Amino acid sequence: MTKTALLVAFSALALFAAPDRTVWSSFKPGGTPKTGKLMISGKASTYYALDGDAVSVRVKGPTRLRISVRAHFAKEDPETRDVALSVAVDAGEAKITKLKSKRVKTAAYAEGAEGEAPGSREDLVLDVPEGEHEYVVKTDVKSWGSFAKPSKKKKILRAEMTPAAFSKAAEEVFQERERTWYFGTKDKPVTLEVTGPTTLKVYAALNFDASMRSSTEWKLEASVDGAPLEEKIFKSSRSHTRNYPDEKALVPGQMETFDLKVAEGRHKLELRPGGGQSAAFRVLIPTADLAKGEKKK
Repeated sequence: MTKTALLVAFSALALFAAPDRTVWSSFKPGGTPKTGKLMISGKASTYYALDGDAVSVRVKGPTRLRISVRAHFAKEDPETRDVALSVAVDAGEAKITKLKSKRVKTAAYAEGAEGEAPGSREDLVLDVPEGEHEYVVKTDVKSWGSFAKPSKKKKILRAEMTPAAFSKAAEEVFQERERTWYFGTKDKPVTLEVTGPTTLKVYAALNFDASMRSSTEWKLEASVDGAPLEEKIFKSSRSHTRNYPDEKALVPGQMETFDLKVAEGRHKLELRPGGGQSAAFRVLIPTADLAKGEKKK
């Protein structure tokens, strides 16, 4: 019998994270638990220490509660660590769920000793019954946790776009999956054909020479049909969690994300960094808008 089955016994269904369309909204636990700043895929996130004093959260149901756990890995630790997650509801008996956390390249501490890092995110999702309930959470080994509830927002399904022109394509390994980034420069921007109206999700990162260590400011210019659409200024430093396996001379910078609105009709979109810099881009379009391009052909 799994621990999931045991958790059902105290009126909560425990599920390890599975792909779904839930949009989760993070929230702070009660009290003043110890916090840690973690860099997840280049983005800063706040987590809470679960191995010291127990962390308490109050949740009003009916809803679901997601408890995310990342074990701490010291330099000498093995590639995987077992974590016993203890959860007590409304001062009842604590139930234990066994988790297995792995070393990953996508997570790091914003500040930490060399060789130390948070592990993979392991999720426990609980059904919260009607009324307000208190969940007291604790782990048996040094770990960091975060808490989230479903948001009322609906997740927009998106498809990745392949540019019509770019200077180079490079593969990146992210969460054990490969994904393609398209490089652009001022003279050779990343160019896409887009049919609007739609809102694109743009991911951008400055490319660093492998020898560069300092942070730098860079400008991103977006134009439509040759006319300026949007300009953004970012300050970036090299990422500690992302890399291009086949581009040893380059290191990706911190990833920036923003939405780009495209007006009705067929348009030529160009994305370029300013000056003599090189930047990498990924562009996603809502799957519901893909048919607009097909109708225009």
